[in-house]
Amino acid sequence: METNRNTDQLTVATAFRLGILMLVFAATGCQTSSPSQYISPRITGRVVDAQTQKPIAGVQVRRLAPEALDGVEVIKGGQILDRSPAVRTDGEGSFVLVSERNLALFQHLGWYSVSLAFSHPNYIPLSTEFTLANATNTPTGEPLVQAGDIRLELKPK
Repeated sequence: METNRNTDQLTVATAFRLGILMLVFAATGCQTSSPSQYISPRITGRVVDAQTQKPIAGVQVRRLAPEALDGVEVIKGGQILDRSPAVRTDGEGSFVLVSERNLALFQHLGWYSVSLAFSHPNYIPLSTEFTLANATNTPTGEPLVQAGDIRLELKPK
């Protein structure tokens, strides 16, 4: 008789735990999410001469820190190690900055805007900003900004 009572209590406890587990799954929608989230989109574009519309090869393109104003960044300590490297435009003036991800276990990360700096020895440096309104997502969910043609002005002689 005592064995039946222990078995019944064990069955009730197991059913209760199973019910709680099912409730948790139902509340979360049974969705799994990656702890790695996008914090900056992939950015593609082309840099051209503002007057001739010809592509410019060798332009340095880099992301600016959110605090950067007019292309001047304030970098602290280990942030240098965190920065994504600059890229250079190819012979057609095209560039691709890869998207960036970061780990976030219990919070939602995201991006709202991204600033880019363009520099070339023969042209006036330019910085510009892109927001979520400029972005789309690829079929895999990666955010993408297609910047189009970026026009640089020649430096005065």
